[in-house]
Amino acid sequence: MENSKYDKYWYFRTQANEEYDDDVTSSLMLPISNVVSMIPTSTTALTIYYKQPTNGSLPPESNVNGQFGEVVLTVTRGKVRDTIADLVSAINAGPRHSDGVRVIADDSTIEIGGASKAAKYFSNITACGYINAR
Repeated sequence: MENSKYDKYWYFRTQANEEYDDDVTSSLMLPISNVVSMIPTSTTALTIYYKQPTNGSLPPESNVNGQFGEVVLTVTRGKVRDTIADLVSAINAGPRHSDGVRVIADDSTIEIGGASKAAKYFSNITACGYINAR
């Protein structure tokens, strides 16, 4: 699916302090049209695989070993299935009446300058465990 001005995006951040959010392993803004799959990887973990833009051809690796990026989310025990259902509902939601960005997992609790704030999570997600963007 080609991106358009009507795309929706998901935001993920693993970094607790916004001052140190400075690389591709700390935060990710993902067009949901790039989501490939959502796979429960344990009773408390959900892995989202996504297509990544490339300059040229993809490396000759298997899907799991590098053609796709991944975000691993920590989810309340026993709620992985419910979380997947909620994420699919968010993908299929009706007309967009916002900027199109939904925070899925933001571990940040310290703003730039040192002020405290609450972390923000969608559905039963309790942490953004890992971002692998190649």
